[in-house]
Amino acid sequence: IVLGFQARTSSSSTIGARLVHGTALFQNPADADKNNAPPEKLSVRLNKVFKASHSRRQADRVIEEGRVDVNGEQSYGCMVIPYKDVVELDGQIITGWEQMNGFVIPSDGASTTTTPTISGGLEYVKYWKPRGVVCTTDRRVRDNIIDVIQQGGYQPKHRVYPVGRLDKDSSGLILLTSDGRLPNASLRRSQKQPKIYRVDVDRPLEKHDVEHLRDGIVITTVAQRDGKSKPLTAKTKPCLVYQVSPTCCEITLTEGRNRQIRKMMDALGYDVYDLHRVRFGKISLDDLDYEGDWKRLDGLEMEWIETLLKDAAEDAAEELAEY
Repeated sequence: IVLGFQARTSSSSTIGARLVHGTALFQNPADADKNNAPPEKLSVRLNKVFKASHSRRQADRVIEEGRVDVNGEQSYGCMVIPYKDVVELDGQIITGWEQMNGFVIPSDGASTTTTPTISGGLEYVKYWKPRGVVCTTDRRVRDNIIDVIQQGGYQPKHRVYPVGRLDKDSSGLILLTSDGRLPNASLRRSQKQPKIYRVDVDRPLEKHDVEHLRDGIVITTVAQRDGKSKPLTAKTKPCLVYQVSPTCCEITLTEGRNRQIRKMMDALGYDVYDLHRVRFGKISLDDLDYEGDWKRLDGLEMEWIETLLKDAAEDAAEELAEY
């Protein structure tokens, strides 16, 4: 599908853009000759992908250092197309750059409500990640998730990327897709999806500690700010905690701070023996049989993915309208 964009103008200037199916449409008469613009006119420079976290000079530097991949290939500078190209920095997918550059998810042009569609050519799979597998697409990293899942029999027709991540020492459910919209949609602050983890610790859990876990615990994690890793000390959000056995509980999170559960347990004096994700949103491990097993998403799971994309698109459109 070729994507165009429709400029949104005020009386004095263009303040944003909206992607639509088909050719580019412009409200400003002065831009009418751009209606037949080719797809490359709808792209942005690679360094603009990082405008939320890096200055232009910082962005140019990480690109020059070879730390940036576009669609799985190392890039030293190019034009990228919103909602088509997937950009990674140090093996981690960059999300939200389309909206930051004035684009939102495509609509069907029939109404003001954005209604993304899912192409039959895109890949959507769920995977039971074994412990020891690294959630990066960097094939230079030993035991990277792409090599390991392919060794398990999955041969995608297109490049795929993990949606979010699991620590190397953790196991369980993770999604992989070739749809560049999905990581952004699932990780948007307003669309954060609940994730359920089963946690085994080294000694029986005290009742008051379970309450502390539910209410939130002050921990220090690493966050990315202005292109640099900086410590963030803050209380975790309240979460659901269900005690399965004296030394095991299930924790439902809607935030995703670095190594969050391990740090929460450490703050209370527990060592985590095993950390296993069993559910992400409405997708679970129930029909996967063993570590390393994978399956394409079924009809009900794909319906949830479509809803997720639609809701994220509507949120992005509202944000753009407020801008």
